[in-house]
Amino acid sequence: MKICIDPGHGGNDSGAVGPTGLKESNVALGICQDLVPALEGLGLGVRLTRDSDVFIALGTRCTIANDWHADYFVSVHLNSDGQSATGIETLYKTEKGKALATPIQAAMIGATGDRNRGLVCRNDLYVLNGTNMPAALAETGFISNPSFEAKFKTNEYRLLIANAIAYGIAQFLNLGPVPPEPIPPSPEPEPISTMAFKCPECGRQITITVS
Repeated sequence: MKICIDPGHGGNDSGAVGPTGLKESNVALGICQDLVPALEGLGLGVRLTRDSDVFIALGTRCTIANDWHADYFVSVHLNSDGQSATGIETLYKTEKGKALATPIQAAMIGATGDRNRGLVCRNDLYVLNGTNMPAALAETGFISNPSFEAKFKTNEYRLLIANAIAYGIAQFLNLGPVPPEPIPPSPEPEPISTMAFKCPECGRQITITVS
C-alpha cells in the first residue's frame, strides 16, 4: 500500500503566516516529515511531494502521486482566518476521499481537543481534482491564532498532529493503532550468591552476600 503525503506550499509560497511570522509551509513540512516514519512503521510505502523548503507546482504534486501510482493522497495544511479562529477540518471531493478524511479528522480532534469544524466537500482544490486516487486535505489548525501559532512552533505539537494523521490512516486501512516506540528491556540483575561460615573466635554464624 502506497501513501503520497503532500506538505502544502513551500519555497517562495509560504502559505499563511502567523502573527509572529511562523510560516505554514515550514510547519506543514515538519508535520509530514514526522508522518513518514509513523506510516512506514505500519508497513506502508510513503512518498513526499517535497522534503525541503522548495516550491513545487500543484500540477507537479499531482503528477508525483499519479506516476508513483499511490493508493491514497493526503495533503497537509494550516488554516488562517483571524486571531480568534480555532478548529480543525478535513477536506475531500469524492466519497472515497470522504471515507479517508473521516478517521483522519476524528483522530486529530481526539488528539488535540481542538474545535471540530468537520468534513468539508470541496470541488475547487487542485490537488483533490488532479490526483487519480482517493485524496484528503487536512487543515490542522489556525496559524493565525496566536496560541495555536505558539503550539505549532513546538516539535511536540507537530508530532502530535503527525501521529494523529497516521492513526487515522491506520484506522481507515484497518491496520490497528500506530505502534509505539519499543521499550528497551530491563537489564538482567547481576547474579547473587551467599556464603555462610562460623566465626572461629565467637562461634556465631556469619552470612556474606556476594554480587
